[in-house]
Amino acid sequence: MPNFSTTIKLFLLRLFETDKQEKVDFFKISLSILSTIIILVLINFFIILVYPDNSEALKLLSKELIIKQVHIWISPEPVEQIQILTTIILVPLLIFCNIKLFSLKFFSQIKISDSIYFLNVALWFFSLAFVFYLAFKFDDPNSSHRLAALHHELRIFIKTMISELRFLITIIIFPLITYFIFNGIPKQYNKFLNWSLTSVIVFFLLGMFFLSICNRENYFGQFENLNAALYPVSQVQQGRAILIDFSSQYGLYAHFLYPFFKLINVNVVSFSVTMAGLTVISYSLILFGLRKIISNSLVVFLSFIAILYFSFYSSFINEYPLVRYSYSPIRMIFPALILFLGFSYILNPRKLLYALIIFLSSLSMLWNFDSGIVCFFSFYIYILYEKLAVKNLRSYAAEFMKHTFISASILSLTFLLFSFIMFLQYDSFPNWNLFLKSTKLFGLLGFLSFPMAVFHSWNLVFLVYLYGIYIGLNSVLLNNKKTLDSAAFFVAIFGFGTAIYYLNKSVDSDFFVVMYPCFILLAIFLSKLLNIRSRANLLKIKNFLSVLIITFVLVTIFIQMLKPEKLINKIVDRTPDIISNTLNNQFLSDGVELIKLNTNPNDQVVILLADENHGWINGAPDSVLYLETRTSSPFPVPGSQTLLLKTDLDILNQSLANNISSKVFIDFTGQKKYHPLMKIIDDNYYLDSWLGNWRMYVPKKD
Repeated sequence: MPNFSTTIKLFLLRLFETDKQEKVDFFKISLSILSTIIILVLINFFIILVYPDNSEALKLLSKELIIKQVHIWISPEPVEQIQILTTIILVPLLIFCNIKLFSLKFFSQIKISDSIYFLNVALWFFSLAFVFYLAFKFDDPNSSHRLAALHHELRIFIKTMISELRFLITIIIFPLITYFIFNGIPKQYNKFLNWSLTSVIVFFLLGMFFLSICNRENYFGQFENLNAALYPVSQVQQGRAILIDFSSQYGLYAHFLYPFFKLINVNVVSFSVTMAGLTVISYSLILFGLRKIISNSLVVFLSFIAILYFSFYSSFINEYPLVRYSYSPIRMIFPALILFLGFSYILNPRKLLYALIIFLSSLSMLWNFDSGIVCFFSFYIYILYEKLAVKNLRSYAAEFMKHTFISASILSLTFLLFSFIMFLQYDSFPNWNLFLKSTKLFGLLGFLSFPMAVFHSWNLVFLVYLYGIYIGLNSVLLNNKKTLDSAAFFVAIFGFGTAIYYLNKSVDSDFFVVMYPCFILLAIFLSKLLNIRSRANLLKIKNFLSVLIITFVLVTIFIQMLKPEKLINKIVDRTPDIISNTLNNQFLSDGVELIKLNTNPNDQVVILLADENHGWINGAPDSVLYLETRTSSPFPVPGSQTLLLKTDLDILNQSLANNISSKVFIDFTGQKKYHPLMKIIDDNYYLDSWLGNWRMYVPKKD
């Protein structure tokens, strides 16, 4: 008993030990971050006061450009967009200036007593708790919106987490895991632990693969998501070209996949298998990247499980299954690759790797612009950060110009090379005006956007990124740059870039998929703390509490993932139908059969399907029908899911009226035969054949 009492006393004494440098460093961190936040708040408030809110004018413009059926989703946010852009640009600059400011001799002469230091620590951890409270205290203002209601609220998930029996299990096992985090795993158990952790990761990656596979009838989520991702593939495989024959919402990935799909019998199942494989590769690259920079296998495991939970599994575990190829893998594969290669470069900078990363980042913009531009500029900014080690301003300016020239040159050459390849294959150069068509639609016009909540869990993620930028800049300015500090800066910049996807839409399901840089950063922070040379410093109050908080967050998420029966049941229930490609949807089967009976592979046909709310606009599975029948559209318009602009609808109307050779297949369920487009059909076509609710029309001019 005396020994136990002595141990507790020693622990408490060590907990409240301080040294001068630690107090000065934390004082500088506190002032720098607090000053940055205050300035950002003032700047954003100033923008609200002075920046003209032309949202009503943009809304009127949008209604002139976008079809009437989807006007409900128009919500321009010009003020919010300028706030977001300004904040992201200013964050690293403000932190840089504040580090310089609070490193001046005047501030270094300030003597900080123990009581002031402990008050500072208490205020920061209290502030974190208060921000967490505010994040989940108020209802999400977007939760009542019909589109947001289709998604999942993080606030509800957190409440579920802390009200379950599993939370009690978390409380029980948390001290044990924390003990191993602090002390490491005994050597005799290392092999067993590594084998166990690897097995769990393999289980979840395999689960991700099987849950991402589907046929045309059992896709997890909203069918229009599958339709929008599949349509470009269905057209490119039949010889049509994006940016020449039609536009694509998610980029030019279909051309990258073209050679592979030429080798296999591409249909919905094989397409989904490919997407599932790329998804697993994406997350595997993130895992390998974590292992490159973090030696503690337990930290790598817990952070990676947290990434898997929010990026993919949360919807399945919380009974709202959702797979979105538009994000995983389309918006995920290149970011994961660039993160992995970026960590490789941080560990071992080489000119060849430098050029390769810039080239792949440029290529990623072609694959998908939304994620590609984040990849490109994150690495571009990281290299500029590295050059800060050059103290001479003239030398830095020279390095800046050199890096900018190389980056711009490789980017330009990549686009030129792609244009040349397209010309060789299609005898026409791409129309680059169409490249940012979707970006303009969803960004500038505010389509499918929602107001961003002031108090939300994004506040906590923002603080994580803010601190990541701070430790990166602080280390290079002090000429004490370390691998983890550089990695933290790179990931924080990357995180701010990926967050734009959420900030524009502001629904939690979009927040989940962009949170992965936050958990990479938490793993880096935890690893930095555990790498402190002196164990006594690790047990000091600030470091001790930081380890506890990060570990508790990661352990809580890990316990939520331990529901294998749900995942196994979902996989077992649907896998036989996918393997046998069982099809029960008579509507789709009739459509495929009628088209196959009246066409040959590679024919061009028009497929029009009526949706209950939007007519021949949204949710229609035209991509499936084109793919399954090996046909393509003759008209220069996007797929039904992205046919949102009036100009595209006008082209469709005119093309239908002028069509003299292509057969038209129409869905005639319910009262949809009274759709306005039927006037064009009645005037220019005659009914030739039918099957079930499907009709085939042939041009009278044929």
